[in-house]
Amino acid sequence: MGTCVECGTSVGNLYTQYSKDNIRLTTCDRCNQFADKYIEHDFVIIFIDMLLHKPQVYRHLLFNRITKQEGLEPHVFRFAILLILFEVYIKWFRLERYYTEYDSKFIHQPLYYQYLYILALCIFEFIVFQFSVNLVVKWYFRNQNKSDRGLTLHIRYNYISMALIISSFGKMLLIFMVIWDYKQLEYSWLVSIIVLASNTEALSGTK
Repeated sequence: MGTCVECGTSVGNLYTQYSKDNIRLTTCDRCNQFADKYIEHDFVIIFIDMLLHKPQVYRHLLFNRITKQEGLEPHVFRFAILLILFEVYIKWFRLERYYTEYDSKFIHQPLYYQYLYILALCIFEFIVFQFSVNLVVKWYFRNQNKSDRGLTLHIRYNYISMALIISSFGKMLLIFMVIWDYKQLEYSWLVSIIVLASNTEALSGTK
């Protein structure tokens, strides 16, 4: 059982395999498009479409690549840990490089204290963000259910969390500001806008 990446309709199968290297993609009965064109695409094309904010690629990753129905898929969970650790590194890098001239007691604390503090801060930010988005989605669809009487929508909140995690890949772009010697990280707000736009597209792809 799969999902059409174009219209979101459930399809019986995504492709028919005739031999090891010979498959035929299934056409969706509703939109007459290939149910999942990304099956034949490599990771580079998928990544480019993620950068282009195409909701189809998120449907492919969430519904046709991930088979876990409950909780977080292991690869997505590991990616979430990577994002948190990367966020810790960026915050620490910014702190050490651009705020050492200020007389801050935090700067003079032991390194392990600084790391644990920033790690706890990043984990707290991650949890608050996930909880807030899930709460807004729950409130939105609760009002939808009230307005559409007789229609009950089943929301899989783990897919909302996974959509937010996967679409936050743009945070990794900040590594270029570390590799290249920027005088300041003020341009990081552009990356934040990209990530927010990706989050929005990913959530729209889960409909």
